[in-house]
Amino acid sequence: MCRPASSLPPSSSDVQMKSLCYPIQRHLTTPLVLAAALLASCSGPERALHEEVNPFIGTGGHGHTYPGATVPFGMVQVSPDTRLEGWDGCGGFHITDDEVYGFSHTHLQGTGVSDYGDVLLMPTVGPMDTGSVWRERYKDRFVRGSQHAHAGYYRCELERSGVEVELTASERVGLHRWTLKQQDTLQLVVDLAHRDDLINYGMYPLDDSTLVGQRVSDNWAREQHVYFAMRFNRPFEWLDQMAELKTQIDADGNLKQELTYVPIFSLAFKDVSEVQARVSLSFVDMDGAVANLSQEGTDPNGFDAARAEAESAWDAALGRIQLDEDDADERTVFYTALYHSLTVPNLATDVDGRYRGTDLRIHQAEEGTPRYTVYSLWDTFRATHPLLNVLEPERTEAFVRNFIGMHEEGGQLPMWELAGNYTGCMIGYHAVPVIADAWAKGLRGFDADKALDAMVAAATADELGKPVWDSLGYLPLQRESESVSKTLEYAFDDACIARMAQDLGRMDVAERFGRRAQGWQNLYNPDNGFLQPRYGAAWREAFDPTEVTFEYTEANGWQYNFFVPHDVSGHMALLGGPEAYADMLQDMFGGSSEMTGRHQSDITGLIGQYAHGNEPSHHMAYLPAFAGHPDRTQALVDSICDVMYTSEPDGLSGNEDCGQMSSWYVWSALGLYPVTPGSDRYVLGTPRYDAATWTLPNGRTLELKVHRKGANAKFIHGLSIHGEPVTRSWVTHDELMAGGTWEFDVRSVPAPKDGFGRAPGDWPNEDWTLADEVFVAAPYLNAPRSYSGDSLLVDVGCIDSEADVFYRISDDGLSGEFAPLGGAMLVRGTQVIQLYAERDGHRSATVSGRIARVNPDYGVSILNPFANQYAAGGERALIDGIQGEGDDFRTGDWQGYYGHDAVVTVDLGKVHRVTEMNVGVLQDVKSWIWGPSNVVCRTALDSSEFTPFGQAEPGMDPERYGAHSSRLSFKGDRKARYLQLELNQFNRGVIPDWHPGRGNPTWVFADEFGFQADPIE
Repeated sequence: MCRPASSLPPSSSDVQMKSLCYPIQRHLTTPLVLAAALLASCSGPERALHEEVNPFIGTGGHGHTYPGATVPFGMVQVSPDTRLEGWDGCGGFHITDDEVYGFSHTHLQGTGVSDYGDVLLMPTVGPMDTGSVWRERYKDRFVRGSQHAHAGYYRCELERSGVEVELTASERVGLHRWTLKQQDTLQLVVDLAHRDDLINYGMYPLDDSTLVGQRVSDNWAREQHVYFAMRFNRPFEWLDQMAELKTQIDADGNLKQELTYVPIFSLAFKDVSEVQARVSLSFVDMDGAVANLSQEGTDPNGFDAARAEAESAWDAALGRIQLDEDDADERTVFYTALYHSLTVPNLATDVDGRYRGTDLRIHQAEEGTPRYTVYSLWDTFRATHPLLNVLEPERTEAFVRNFIGMHEEGGQLPMWELAGNYTGCMIGYHAVPVIADAWAKGLRGFDADKALDAMVAAATADELGKPVWDSLGYLPLQRESESVSKTLEYAFDDACIARMAQDLGRMDVAERFGRRAQGWQNLYNPDNGFLQPRYGAAWREAFDPTEVTFEYTEANGWQYNFFVPHDVSGHMALLGGPEAYADMLQDMFGGSSEMTGRHQSDITGLIGQYAHGNEPSHHMAYLPAFAGHPDRTQALVDSICDVMYTSEPDGLSGNEDCGQMSSWYVWSALGLYPVTPGSDRYVLGTPRYDAATWTLPNGRTLELKVHRKGANAKFIHGLSIHGEPVTRSWVTHDELMAGGTWEFDVRSVPAPKDGFGRAPGDWPNEDWTLADEVFVAAPYLNAPRSYSGDSLLVDVGCIDSEADVFYRISDDGLSGEFAPLGGAMLVRGTQVIQLYAERDGHRSATVSGRIARVNPDYGVSILNPFANQYAAGGERALIDGIQGEGDDFRTGDWQGYYGHDAVVTVDLGKVHRVTEMNVGVLQDVKSWIWGPSNVVCRTALDSSEFTPFGQAEPGMDPERYGAHSSRLSFKGDRKARYLQLELNQFNRGVIPDWHPGRGNPTWVFADEFGFQADPIE
């Protein structure tokens, strides 16, 4: 899941957390939601599989899905657009909306950032509404209850115009049918400015039934190319480009009006009762769009034939898994989840094999390797891609070849790739586990050595803290934002590299990345059992695992505390063994759902501190099985399936995220889950259905049969595979692909302590440590970053009880020799401590921590309050002697002020001779942070009469994107007791009109108000 890089807290409407007690309670269905749930096709005993799908699931709440028509992995997603902006408008549609702007041809499936909505069409009859802009004129309303959809088809009726709109799709073509109540003139509006900022656009007729055009836009994808061709089954009258009358008042107060062309076009069909349109897309050029149009959707039966083909494609894709289930809601939830899992990634190759690469140039695809786009890998590496490894192995091999091609074209593996653009969204290098999982599952249709080279390049690139990770084995929070999440995810990705390298016999790579993969241990605090942030060598003070901070990615300490999927046994050992591990999991699921810290609207679907509405938690319900408690896993998964997935529009507990939320359900409903992508093992839950048949790509079939005894039976007491009893709570990929029959004995009470999955030999176990690998965790300081006394006694710890710790302490951190640690250390003044641990000749990374002494006599007063989520430590943060590292406002060292100036006054306690004052300032325009328009430093002998000491404009270009900082210093010679710093907001605290956040307040950030002041005796 991804949100735009903005420091602005979301509005209260974005923070509606679905808090659930433990055990979980079911949804309460409101009348609105119940009515909306009826929009899908009616239930019936003999429905085709495409009719089992309800595309409205996820269009309510925060699911962010779209209800329109697409085919499996298709380029086109033709769907209604009801929202222009807002987080819950990321998919372009929300079920609670009555108004509709039109029907565009590209949509994102459940993301947390908005984009797409290309080539919007709106059919209309009769006079339009009034409005100052065209979209207010051509928009319409749905006739209540007229919306209907299933896989491959959508229909609605427009209230004002009375037009019935039907949509279907092929891979590269969206098809429309507009039916009028009676013969009339139908006017079609084509809006090329819909949602995104335009870089370039154009449209013109080729003949009286064909149009071509282009739209190059800037949004999440900074340069998205879309070319299109439209062909109608009726001739049209070209009405040309539209114009709007813009009114403004000039500097002299005079009213000025100007007629300006806008990127909206119109055409008319006279005396018609029905019009059909075929709209093809290409990301390459207009020739590609015309070629795509000439080869798809050309059946003379037009719309109906295309609809039948789309429905048939979905029947084939969904039919690989057949359920023996009479409950219509259960079938709808499952097949809609499977449908959502098969909509992304999206085809990006034209019929002639051309595509636009990640260098934004045109390339020719190798035969059998179409290019795809929309790789939301932080989300989908967890369950979606493992599912596609089973359902779509040849397509998965093409995905991996895509990754290699993207690395060769653009120099990077995809992280969150969109329309050939690297969006820079999310963390990790999660193309790596997708490749490793494909390899572990036996897929060989790609160059493995090239893939491994690209994986290594991604892991060692000079970006996102990776060099620091390589040298220290963890990311200090002052060096990189989201430091805990990145440390843990980098460790897992590195484990995937090591495992694949070992399989390929490249042991130098395996050993290097195997060591790196153990770096997660550097964040383990034995005092509380949490993987928590560190300032250099020291733990972050006042750690609260319920606090949502920028040290985590869309999460808090609980929600990342169990992300060690490649070394569950190692994590378990540090926590004190299986029961301690299981108890801590129980504390997470069974505790309060209350959270502190910054607002994060992605954190939804709460069970205690577990958040099913976001991806970091997704594997955790399966972890009790690793500690010999498969019954807890079975109960949790059953409850999550019951409550977090329904057939209602708000039937997803969080963003769909390109299939991940639904893929979790598909796996779990079938009774197994890939806890560790890159492994060949699946952890067992309990199948929800009495019988299911999985047609495998190797031609075999897997039959799942469940024999239930007792009411609400959910606990496995026995399993047989091919007639042979199995007592372990995990299975292998080879067992899955062998097909045959798995029979489950399921009862309403847990298995006994000597029963299924309870013996240690039957537990899942993921320990990817190489046999000869030695890792020594870095020692740590139990100390604050600053203190105000004469001295400070500092304690040192190390999780490796057999290691010896060495230290040196000095003013600069470079002087002196390392010596064996004999106990606690005494710090006087401001000093730097360096540490390392050593065991059997193997050394940890050398870590350092600066501990600053702050004069306790100094007082601080702040005129306007700083934002709580950017407090940098509180009221004394700007004089704590700690100067931040880097230009990332999220690291915790920058103090932020929203919408008003920063005015800070320091009372030195008595008169000093002041010779210097300085301050750090920051700019990150994308995140609404501008460098101050003016910086003023003042002094005073009393607190009422300040005189300027220095003043400057930082000189930061207000239109320059990218984070950058500067430290302004003023020299002088002044007697003073009081020092004052004032940072004036850019543009008087209002975001200018050229910025997407126009009209909102600006931010100003400061780091360390430094000064040279000597007391006058």
